[in-house]
Amino acid sequence: MLAALTLASLSLLVWATDPCPPACQCLHNMTTIVCQQKGLDQMPELPESTEQLYVSYNEIQEIPRHGLEKLQVLDLTKNQMNVFVLRNQVWPNMTKLSKLLLCNNDLRLLHPDQFLNCPALTILDLSGNQIENVPVGFLRGLANLKTLYVNFNQIQKLQVGGLEGAFALADLHLSHNNITKIEEGVFKNSTVLEKLVLSRNRITRIGEASFRGATGLQQLDLSGNMLVTVPAEALRDVSRLRNLHLQMNSLTSLPEDCFASLGLLVHLDLSNNKLTTLSEGSLRGLTMLSELDLSLNLIDSLPSKVFNDLISLELLDLYMNRLTSLPLDVFSNLKNLQELQLESNQISAIPVGVFDSLSRLIELQLSKNRILVLHPALFNKLKSLQNLYLESNALRHLPKGLFHKMRVLREIHLDDNHIRSLHPSVFHGLVRVYSLKLSRNHLTSLHPDQFRDLIGLKELTLDANHIGNLPTSLFMNLTNLNTLDLDNNRISELSPDDFVGLTRLKELKLSVNQLHDVPYNTFYPLHSLLKLLLKNNSLYSLHPQLFARLSKLTELNLDGNKLDHLQPDVFQGLTNLQKLSLKSNQLRAMENGTLGSLRNISAVYLSGNVWDCTCAHIVYISSWVNMHRDKLGDQPLCFFSSSSSPLTEDTPLYQASLSPLLLQDQCITSAASGSSPSLPLKMLNLLTISLIAASPPWHPLWWFCAL
Repeated sequence: MLAALTLASLSLLVWATDPCPPACQCLHNMTTIVCQQKGLDQMPELPESTEQLYVSYNEIQEIPRHGLEKLQVLDLTKNQMNVFVLRNQVWPNMTKLSKLLLCNNDLRLLHPDQFLNCPALTILDLSGNQIENVPVGFLRGLANLKTLYVNFNQIQKLQVGGLEGAFALADLHLSHNNITKIEEGVFKNSTVLEKLVLSRNRITRIGEASFRGATGLQQLDLSGNMLVTVPAEALRDVSRLRNLHLQMNSLTSLPEDCFASLGLLVHLDLSNNKLTTLSEGSLRGLTMLSELDLSLNLIDSLPSKVFNDLISLELLDLYMNRLTSLPLDVFSNLKNLQELQLESNQISAIPVGVFDSLSRLIELQLSKNRILVLHPALFNKLKSLQNLYLESNALRHLPKGLFHKMRVLREIHLDDNHIRSLHPSVFHGLVRVYSLKLSRNHLTSLHPDQFRDLIGLKELTLDANHIGNLPTSLFMNLTNLNTLDLDNNRISELSPDDFVGLTRLKELKLSVNQLHDVPYNTFYPLHSLLKLLLKNNSLYSLHPQLFARLSKLTELNLDGNKLDHLQPDVFQGLTNLQKLSLKSNQLRAMENGTLGSLRNISAVYLSGNVWDCTCAHIVYISSWVNMHRDKLGDQPLCFFSSSSSPLTEDTPLYQASLSPLLLQDQCITSAASGSSPSLPLKMLNLLTISLIAASPPWHPLWWFCAL
């Protein structure tokens, strides 16, 4: 008893001396208090050692005038401080506070000298409120403030004096407001301002002195406004800019020399405007520019010297414009260019030599144009090119020598063209290519040496062509190939030599072809195969040894064939198979043990067949389905050959095994199957009666006996 009382007393003593507020978490030797989302309507009583207080997502409406002098961080995000700020024109004394978060508090009004008692403040977040005006002197006394968030408010203009006192301000976020005007002189003392975000406002015009004073500005974001012209005069006062965002405005043209004062600019985004033309002097002076985005405009032509000054350019994006042609020397000075995006234009012809100066180009995007012909020498000087995208054009032929000088090429995308023929040597020498895509073309045949040198190839797609047969040893050297897609062709036969050499192949797609039969040793070389798709062919039968060596196979799809019978050992070697699909064939029954070797199966699909549930031979598959309902991926139904059966047409397959006394000895079977029930019906009935007699009354067989 005494021991118990002593322990209780010690517990009370510990609780009494523990200064951590109820429902709060105290960290770092009681210096950090976390009370987020606790339903608090007032500030918790804090330990004297508190330096950081996180009370976001509560219902706090006011804070004490005293007792928070030692706080360094105060997070009041998503509370109800609007009335307190309205009534208290000066924030309580917090001389050590460096970070104050007041976002999403429904604040509507700010006062001059609002945070005069917080001289150490470096970060102030007022975003997500209803503030309409930044008053003169609002930041007075905040000489150490570096970052100010006033985005997602209702501010309509920036007036002179609004930033007064914030001499150290480096980051100013004013996006998502209703600003239409920037008064001249707002930034007169903002010499250390580096980042100004004015995106998503309603600015239609910027005065020539709007940014005067912000001499250290490096990043300016004016995206998502209503500018119709580049504020060239205003930009002269921010000559140290490195990043300029003008996307999503309504710019229709770029005046001569409009960026000439921005010699240090590295990134320029002009995407998603209404630019129709560029003049030769539009981009003059941008010698340090590294990235230029002109995508999503209406540009229909390029002056031959428009990019002449962009000697440092590494990325040029002209995606989705209306270009129909390229001047021969338009890229002649872009010797450092690494990525060129010309996708989704209307280019029909490309002059030989247009890419000759781009020796450092790594990626060239030419897809979704109207290119008809590629000259054999077009890419000769692109010695660094790794990724080439030519899909969705109108190409009909790939000439000899087209890729021969591109020794480091890794990806070639030629999908969705009209290619009817490939020169036998067009891919020769491309030992580093790992992805070649030729889907949805008009190829009818392939040369035996077509892919001879592609020893590094990992992905080859030839689906949706008109290929009728595979030449002997076509894939022999592709020892690193992982994926081969031959879907939707006209292949009618396969030979044992077709896949020799593909020892690392993991996925083989042969669906939607015209296969009637597959030789038993066709897949023998494919020791690593994981996925085999043979759906929508015309297979009538499967040799019992067809899959015998595919021990790693995890998925086999045989949907949409004409299979009416399966040999009982056809899946014998598939010990790792997880998914088997036999939908939409002509199977009526399945022999005993057919699925017995599939120890790791997790999903089987059997619907769309003509399962004959009046036949005694259905017992095996019906019993298997009944025992493995958790592995069934669909709901196979029965087919009835006799109208005397009491079962209905939509009876699930598994029910046939529960009523074997109703099965007939004579079944409708295909002549091709040549199989008969494993047990005569009379013997099956006798066995069933014996099992019923030996079973307890609650066993399912008793229930069916009652029928």
